[in-house]
Amino acid sequence: MDSLFEVNGTMCLIFIILTAVIAYLLSQKSLQQKVYYKKIIDNSTNIVVVYNLKYILTANKTFFHYFKNYKNLEDFTKTHKCISEFFELEKGYLSPTKDDISWLETIADRKDEKFKVKMKIDGETLYFLISASLLDKKKNIYAIILSDITEQESTKHKLVSLSIKDKLTNIGNRKYYDDILNEHITLAQRYPHNFSLVLLDIDFFKKINDSLGHDIGDRVLQEYTSFISHHLREVDIFCRIGGEEFVLILPHTTKDKACTS
Repeated sequence: MDSLFEVNGTMCLIFIILTAVIAYLLSQKSLQQKVYYKKIIDNSTNIVVVYNLKYILTANKTFFHYFKNYKNLEDFTKTHKCISEFFELEKGYLSPTKDDISWLETIADRKDEKFKVKMKIDGETLYFLISASLLDKKKNIYAIILSDITEQESTKHKLVSLSIKDKLTNIGNRKYYDDILNEHITLAQRYPHNFSLVLLDIDFFKKINDSLGHDIGDRVLQEYTSFISHHLREVDIFCRIGGEEFVLILPHTTKDKACTS
């Protein structure tokens, strides 16, 4: 967490400096000065994009380090209007809908808050801290700066995954079950949200362990969970809550549908 706070502070400082440079660059008429300040922006390790709510005006060299399949900005804008088209929908990350520009205005207005985005670029999942600043109010020109935090976010996700998954079967553990069940109960109390709960266990499992050994018993549990997982929907939740005890949470499923599924 400390390292993430350090990244946030560094990102804030870099953003202020780069925004000032971009603003100064746009205000200068001297070609030599423009070239000079463009070199500063190009040498930044952060992605820097200038956008006018319709299309990208300019992007630094680091932009093309990530968007490798595009030779230049003209090539990129043939198929994309904004980098937000690469944002992935996930809780905790900024995810605007198609053609939605309010996200940009939001992060430009709320400079004290830190926003993160998850992006899918050429099949690779990347995470960035994102900041924006209004450079020209009349022309609606914004500077957008993205700082790569993929390593920190990947580490965080791994730690979270370890805390909620059963080590043997790789499905949800008891802690995850308790948390997710409470979420669905809260949703059901507030909204017309149906879900079904299915309890499962393996009869006479102790005999398997006693006669064939715990290694074979573990293999049985793994095969059992793999078989059931294969027949579940993507939204269904499968957890191990005891030795051979399991539970299914089936969102948006009535009792009758659960019995016939």
